Amino acid sequence: MTDPAVATAAAPALPTAPGPGSSPSPAPEPEPRPVRHGGNRELLAVPAYRRLLAAWTVSNLGDSALYITAGIWMKVLTGSDTLAASVFLVMGIPTLAAPWIGLLADRVPRRGLMIANNMLTAAVVLALLLVEPTGQLWIVYAVMALYAACGFVNGSAQSGLLKATVPPHLLAPANGLFSSVDQSLRLVAPLAGAAVFGIWGMAPVIVGTAAFFLVGAGLLLRVPAQALVREDRTPNLLAETTAGFVALWRHRGVRVATLVMGLACVGGGMTNSTSFAVLDRGLDLPPEALSVAVALQGVFSIIAGLNASRILNRLGFARSLGFGALAFGLGYGAQISGHLAVCLLGIVPFAFGITIVIVAAATLRQQELPDRLQGRGAAAASMLGNGTQALAAGFAAALLDVVDFRWLIAFGALSAMAGILPLLVGSVRARLNRSP
Repeated sequence: MTDPAVATAAAPALPTAPGPGSSPSPAPEPEPRPVRHGGNRELLAVPAYRRLLAAWTVSNLGDSALYITAGIWMKVLTGSDTLAASVFLVMGIPTLAAPWIGLLADRVPRRGLMIANNMLTAAVVLALLLVEPTGQLWIVYAVMALYAACGFVNGSAQSGLLKATVPPHLLAPANGLFSSVDQSLRLVAPLAGAAVFGIWGMAPVIVGTAAFFLVGAGLLLRVPAQALVREDRTPNLLAETTAGFVALWRHRGVRVATLVMGLACVGGGMTNSTSFAVLDRGLDLPPEALSVAVALQGVFSIIAGLNASRILNRLGFARSLGFGALAFGLGYGAQISGHLAVCLLGIVPFAFGITIVIVAAATLRQQELPDRLQGRGAAAASMLGNGTQALAAGFAAALLDVVDFRWLIAFGALSAMAGILPLLVGSVRARLNRSP
């Protein structure tokens, strides 16, 4: 059987001679050939990508360290779980500004935007040094909201910069490697940040985070600048800001991939709210056991990211998305069992599934959308994914004390696996697997 990821379009039928009085019909245009995704070795041979990866890694190192430590800091300052959790809540507010952030990333040269944004992020983070001398806790919330907004800017701009930096067949391994590095840093940086905070206090964490962003800005100077594709502007600001959502909808393959990702994010959001219930009520384990589960998930997510292009080559976009949705749902559903061994085994498909869905959806979006819509497309996809995840987490948290947590897990797992349904349509599978 021919692999759908590498199958070529069938040759058109030979033209026949026109009959008397008839005019020749135009030859049908050949369908685009699907991309054969490259490997990590070929990707790392691209100097521009190595520089972009280095800049992103350094910046993300500071980001991962501050993200968790800020919540711990608020808990220490106030003794309140609610106020500590609110730090993460305010970081979701900039999601509402995603359409305008995406428009900015499509209007301004992206490398320059990321450099300026990293420098601005460093300045914003340093404002946290004012909290302890003044006792003004509102500064933490204001800074973390602005900090999250800066993260959205980098994410939107990076999507277009990446597409301009590597050829289309290297987008999958590029996204997979970004995912693997991100998971690696999440294993190390939060622990390092918490350790520094416990020994020396918050000031070194703040200064170190700002320094990482400044170094990241310096490394971005070594990434070649890319010409920005201009488009005719319309006086309709609403149409321009929502163009990313429109693009996600109009491209059928991207629409389906975004839907699969969104359904997976329902399960992902509910995981955030049900994890402690699984440990406490289901397995009779202390909350600290979550760190072991997170570490295992991180390890297998790293492996999945490093092998993402191989999986896409083997299965194609349609089957990769279906495999990812099914694996993630089954892995999450394993937490219902109440058996530690089953829950631990479930982490493997859980981590592989969500990673493959995210990498496949991002790669397909970057391939299908034109350069002028990369920023808005990335921002729209991020808003839909993060928004869905936040709503699902809130929904599960609100019901956790009145509904058995196993029913919530079942709902999240089935929602994720529902992503398979649109992929059962033959025309959808064909469109996904012949994506250019």
